[in-house]
Amino acid sequence: MDSNDNLYVNDIQSNEVKKYDMNGNFILKWGNQTVNGIPISHPHSSEIDRQGNMYITDQNNKRVIKFSPDGTFITSWGDNDSSGANFAHPHGIALDSQNNVFVSDRDLDTIQKFSPNGTLVTAWGSGGPLKGQFEMPWDVAVDSGNNVFVPDYGNNRIQVFSNNGTFLRDWGIEGKDAGEFNHPAVIAFDKTENLYVTDSDNQRIQIFSKNGTYITGFGQMGEGHGEFSKPESITIDSNGRVYVADTTNNNVQLFIPSN
Repeated sequence: MDSNDNLYVNDIQSNEVKKYDMNGNFILKWGNQTVNGIPISHPHSSEIDRQGNMYITDQNNKRVIKFSPDGTFITSWGDNDSSGANFAHPHGIALDSQNNVFVSDRDLDTIQKFSPNGTLVTAWGSGGPLKGQFEMPWDVAVDSGNNVFVPDYGNNRIQVFSNNGTFLRDWGIEGKDAGEFNHPAVIAFDKTENLYVTDSDNQRIQIFSKNGTYITGFGQMGEGHGEFSKPESITIDSNGRVYVADTTNNNVQLFIPSN
């Protein structure tokens, strides 16, 4: 979502970003572009800064691309340039309050932090089940205190770090019960900083307090309203309305808060 509650959807098959108003009415799209001589390929995740600029993980080209609000190219980094980036499979992306950029690399099992202009600041993580290690970190999210939350997809947990990568806490195990996961994918915060997680292979959304206490959840397997088939991305607008990108059903579903 941008500051006007417009919704942006990354369409990885058409290599486009599509912009809709909060009710799902199409506004514009951009993509199929060539950036620095290379066509965008599989734009997986995106984030928007306070100025409305968009940052995209151009997954197959192993880089991050920054666009203006109207889709004009600004800059990019990665793919063996001088930024210090080391990408194999850049996946999730998030910004902190200073517009530092955090990128999860699914195959390297790392989180990399960059300055707003794309210079590497720090990186952390390695493959494994220990605290501070990852097995396919699918996404990255930053709260109002600039702490970094990572859905550790293969280890079925959420890990929390300081802004520079110091491990703080984690929660979750593999399972189907409340508070358990089968491949947690993407995180979004609401206004009170409750944490919404797409529990992708349990076909549901789970909601937690920021310290990891389970609150509630919704969703089940299916093709109907309120049903999912591998829900992945999620975002929340200024009114608390929840948008879920349901990958295999090829739709976006909108949910209204009950209170």
